[in-house]
Amino acid sequence: MIPLRIELQNFRAIAYADIDLSAVTLAAIAGKNGAGKSSAFTLSPRFALFGDVVKGVSLDDLVRKGSQEMAVKFDFEHQGSVYRAIRTRSTKGKGKSTLELQKQVNGQWESRSAEKIADTEAVIRNLLNLDDETFTASSMILQGQANAFTGATAGRRKEVVSQILGLNVYEQLQERSRQRAAILHIDIEKNKDKLLTLDDRLSGRSVKETELTVAEDQHNATQDLIVREEHSVRAVEAQLNELKVKAARIEQISKDISVINDEITALRTEQAGHIGRLDRAEKILANETQIAEKSVELELLKQKIAMLEARQPEADRLQRDLSSSLADLHQNNESIATLGPRIVAIQRQLSESEKLKQQADSYETELERLQVYEGKADQWNLLVAELNDTRAQHSKEESRLALEERVLTDKITGLEKQEAHLHDSGCLVTCKYQQEATLAVEELPELRRQLTELDRTELDKLTFGIDGKQQQQVALEYDNAAHKANKVKVDELREAATAFAQLSGKDELLLQLQRQHADTEGRKTAIELRTNELSEQLITLTAALAPLPELTVKAVELERWAKLKDQIVAARETKQNAQERIIAIDQEVASKQTRTDELTNEHGSLVLDSLEFDTLQSELEQLQSRLAQQRGQLTTLAEQIGGIKAVLAALEVDQQERDKLKAEMEPKSQRWTRYQVLIKAFGRDGIPALIIENAVPQLERIANEILGQMSKGKHYVRFETQRELKSRDGVSETLDIMIGDWSAERPYETFSGGEQLRIDYAIRFALAELLAQRAGSKVEWLTIDEGLGSQDAEHRALVLESIKSVAGRFKKVLVITHIEDAQGAFDQVIRFDNAEGGVEVFVA
Repeated sequence: MIPLRIELQNFRAIAYADIDLSAVTLAAIAGKNGAGKSSAFTLSPRFALFGDVVKGVSLDDLVRKGSQEMAVKFDFEHQGSVYRAIRTRSTKGKGKSTLELQKQVNGQWESRSAEKIADTEAVIRNLLNLDDETFTASSMILQGQANAFTGATAGRRKEVVSQILGLNVYEQLQERSRQRAAILHIDIEKNKDKLLTLDDRLSGRSVKETELTVAEDQHNATQDLIVREEHSVRAVEAQLNELKVKAARIEQISKDISVINDEITALRTEQAGHIGRLDRAEKILANETQIAEKSVELELLKQKIAMLEARQPEADRLQRDLSSSLADLHQNNESIATLGPRIVAIQRQLSESEKLKQQADSYETELERLQVYEGKADQWNLLVAELNDTRAQHSKEESRLALEERVLTDKITGLEKQEAHLHDSGCLVTCKYQQEATLAVEELPELRRQLTELDRTELDKLTFGIDGKQQQQVALEYDNAAHKANKVKVDELREAATAFAQLSGKDELLLQLQRQHADTEGRKTAIELRTNELSEQLITLTAALAPLPELTVKAVELERWAKLKDQIVAARETKQNAQERIIAIDQEVASKQTRTDELTNEHGSLVLDSLEFDTLQSELEQLQSRLAQQRGQLTTLAEQIGGIKAVLAALEVDQQERDKLKAEMEPKSQRWTRYQVLIKAFGRDGIPALIIENAVPQLERIANEILGQMSKGKHYVRFETQRELKSRDGVSETLDIMIGDWSAERPYETFSGGEQLRIDYAIRFALAELLAQRAGSKVEWLTIDEGLGSQDAEHRALVLESIKSVAGRFKKVLVITHIEDAQGAFDQVIRFDNAEGGVEVFVA
């Protein structure tokens, strides 16, 4: 990875800075303390890539004071492609962070971010194949942290080297091998459990085969017995069938006899009907002459009835006209009865008109007086209500004053008794009772004053109000009795006033009623004449129609004889047919009686032949019962055989499954064994340990080259990857640092600070170069932050020379220092100068 550009906005102390590193190779970074050199070149790239990277410092603390929005934009080249990481932080509200990863494609930035910040950070770690700690340890020597690798534990050193060498892939391979081995192990154990279950079930297979043989033998024997029993049943059934045919013939003969008897009964019934018809026909023929005479008499009577019935409508019309005339006469009389009293009443009213006028005038006068009384009554009632309310308030105020007066009087009386008792008690002045009594007596003047000065203003005001209302009542001069008398008189005069108001137009009405009365009298005479005339006509016609009912009854009687006239010819034919049919029925009945006798004889013979039926039926039932039991046994045996065969079929499937599982077990076991070998090979003591063993010499060689330059060949470094165990035989994996000189080797921790710093630089440079050479994730960038201050001039020159020699192995080397002679040792210098609104960066 090679840094190309860093753009900062409100990041820590830096308001704004835009740093173009595309042309920088080996440069010193100079500037005043607090200008933001370390923040720009060590912290901002880590923040952009990995986020929260400063322990004990929150994201909000990275935002410059006085600002709420912060952003870091970091452009870098990796594996031939250019990427940009943009991370922002806002302190507004609850705070908000964003992270965007972009890739430059054909001059355009395309997003490579995930949905969440944590997922995007994972994308960055996978892209670089580094986390923040490894990235920092391999590409940066931070201020005060030159010994970040050498000062770490042996285990942590080994982890850093493992990440640099990309050995974490073996952890993934080991985990995959474990997972697949675990899956295979589960399958193998499941197969073993299945085999145990199948073996348990297959252990009873021979028993089931024996049971099948025994059941099949019993089945065959039962089947032979059933064949013999079925032959016996068929023989008995054949005999019973013959007897059933005879029984059926007996039943049929009984039915035939019953049918013949029914037919004979029907013939006798038919014969009786023919005899009855013959008797009726003979009677009709015997009265043939009388029937003829009655028929002639009926024709004459019908003519007379027809003449009378022709006049019946006229009688009905006369009756309707008479009823209508009587109704008109009744209505006319009612009109006369109504008009008379009305005429008399109007005449009487007209004769009393002057008197009614006087009464109407009196009504108006009394009505005006009533209105005055009604107004005064309303005022009087209002005054009464107000007076009652005021009296209630007056009574309440009197009660309140009386209560206060009684309370004060009781207190005064009590205190006066205490005062008298005080004078007579002879108690000392210091006595408690004496003191309490003295205090109580001191209240007397105040209580007497309150009693004398009780406020009676409200009571006097209410009394004055009552007097005022009573005076208003007197001034109103309202007389309730006169009011009631006036109301009675108005009620008495109201009818006369109403009658007088209605006299207008009564003269014209009287003339109309009189004319109507005269017309009604004239119509009455005409109606009476018409009614008398219709009554006479109806009486005459009714007398002429009087014989009609009697003639009608007689015609009905003669009608019966007339009908017999039409039956004379049929009676002759009926007589002949009936005589012939009676003779034929006697002959048919005799024939059927003969057939009945023949069937009765056959029935008796068949009954004798069927006496053995019940015995054979009982024998058949016993045979069928035994046969049913044997068939039941046969079905049970068949079901038993079927069940055993099903079990044996299932056992056969189990056997096939067992053979299949047995065949599958061997390759699975072999694969599981291989995975166990892979798990061990991918473990810490396997391939990773071999790779580290092979990489450590290279790391030693690079570190010794650099350390030799810094110490003028005085020191060299050696890494121990194994350590003997103290508690038992064997060795443990480690990564100890041993430093040697011309005399001996001793641990890194025993050297002085300046010597340790040179050793730290040598190992860190070696790690950075080793990381830069690692395939697939080269970090070709080295940053040294204030790492020269603890060295003297001679060794500082050696360190600077070592840095320059290492620079050829990296694309970019940046050294942050405030030492001027150290700055002068570099061809390129990046200067940080504070300016208004930000930091000006000069690359020289």
